[in-house]
Amino acid sequence: MDILFVDKPAGVTTHTSLGTAETERAGLFREINDGFCEHLAARSGQKLYVSHRLDRDTTGCIVFATSPESAEVLRERFATHKVSKRYLFLTTQNGLRGEEFTAESFIERRGSTYVSSSHTAANSRTGFKLLNASEGLFLWEARPETGKPHQIRLHAADAGMPILGDQDHGGASFTTLCLHSESLRVQVDGQDDLVFSQPPPRWFLDLELTKNPLLMRWLVAIDRRERLLRSWAACGDHSMSAKDVNRLADERTLRWLHSEADPLRADQLGPLVWLMWFRERHPNPLELQTIEKLASVLGWQSWALQLRIDRGGASSNPLIEAAGSCKPPANWLARENGLTFEMRAEQGLSSGLFLDQRQNRAWVQRNAKQKTVLNLFCYSGGFSVAAAKGGATRVVSVDLSKNFLEWTKSNFQHNGLTLENHEFRAIDSREYLAWAKKKGLTFDIVICDPPSFSRSDKGIFKIERDLEQLLTALIAVTNNDGGRVLFSSNFESWDDAEFEARVRSFAKTDQRLRLDRTPSPDWDFELPNTARIMKSFFICYETR
Repeated sequence: MDILFVDKPAGVTTHTSLGTAETERAGLFREINDGFCEHLAARSGQKLYVSHRLDRDTTGCIVFATSPESAEVLRERFATHKVSKRYLFLTTQNGLRGEEFTAESFIERRGSTYVSSSHTAANSRTGFKLLNASEGLFLWEARPETGKPHQIRLHAADAGMPILGDQDHGGASFTTLCLHSESLRVQVDGQDDLVFSQPPPRWFLDLELTKNPLLMRWLVAIDRRERLLRSWAACGDHSMSAKDVNRLADERTLRWLHSEADPLRADQLGPLVWLMWFRERHPNPLELQTIEKLASVLGWQSWALQLRIDRGGASSNPLIEAAGSCKPPANWLARENGLTFEMRAEQGLSSGLFLDQRQNRAWVQRNAKQKTVLNLFCYSGGFSVAAAKGGATRVVSVDLSKNFLEWTKSNFQHNGLTLENHEFRAIDSREYLAWAKKKGLTFDIVICDPPSFSRSDKGIFKIERDLEQLLTALIAVTNNDGGRVLFSSNFESWDDAEFEARVRSFAKTDQRLRLDRTPSPDWDFELPNTARIMKSFFICYETR
């Protein structure tokens, strides 16, 4: 059979709830909150067919068909109960039926919900077995023999042991739904059965972890990303190790934790995990102990914790001493999309690479061939390297800091790029724009990721005040025959809608301009029902 076994994360539906027309109307910055099947199909480049479903917050084993013929076979296997399923779940209630029993009921849909009844002939059956118990928390195995919607959740509730996090069916409130699809066994005629299994979340095996709400919030977010990575590997993403995704190759870069509502973020930067505490104060003793516990549970061998004060509040951000943390080297290397970047622990407010721009850098690398590129506020030159590696004829990197430009040059050298034919200009970006306009210079691609606030001898820059003036200056140096500006911002006071409205209003000042969507960030930056922090778009000149 042509099938694909994958490890589903929490927070995503099996397939999208939006139709094609709805998706197209959803807007420039639509969040990816559902559609696991569609996401994997886009990533793998092949059409996938849904044969069964897991609820949005259920984790673990799911199977898709990769051909219409296999989809029919799979549907037949599920319908005739030739697929064996094993689930694990947690509950805070001991139950009413003993340590091993079978539940039966009639399950039907009433309105928008599913209900279970014992007054009608049963159409569903589930076997249950207690596996572990610890201080008021119980780990159960469930083996559904039929496949009704919400079957395990309803039968667990009927038995007096509603699943932890399943408030719809009487479960205690929790960070996430504690239901995991642990294994699938598919019978194949004339061949050995196909078996697929995936480990449950860490707190299923160490029940003590559930007692710390802050730790659980972080572990749930990281578990989601780990399962996405395993799914990408199953789809043939060879940029990572399919053998052991949890122990990524030293060159890998990704974000493990990402949320504006939470003070802690965590980036994998090659061999080092870089933790950032976004507060005006150090973590208190309990918070620090929880961070240390997180690193221990995840087995992070090399990690560092940095205090990140709000932008404009400090010229540098100190490292925070913590048990188990390391003193990072002055510099080290990490890789992204085949490019090598130098990380620095003690230069600037970041270690050197803003990971939420990963897909935008990849776009620049794919589209820079035979183009002239201007990279403003270039910092360590991530976009400049991507453009040069992609075959740009000339890349101009502009930053007020000479140290950052030297860093950019180092990144060129790490990627085997010569500095010839490229420029590195230590000047205020707005001043360079005025000079370039005066000289009549234009570029095919202009990249601008400005700070929300900056101060120089030329004055103070505030994006909420100076946005239109900056966009006007950018367009003035953009090739008016097919050129484009890649503009982005992390300014938190604008949500996606307001940001888009402001830029769209500017683009309408010239009928030759249009606003285009930039690539969506990878899913290590996408959280369900969470506004995107980094907002970006293309302002494009129509080709004459």
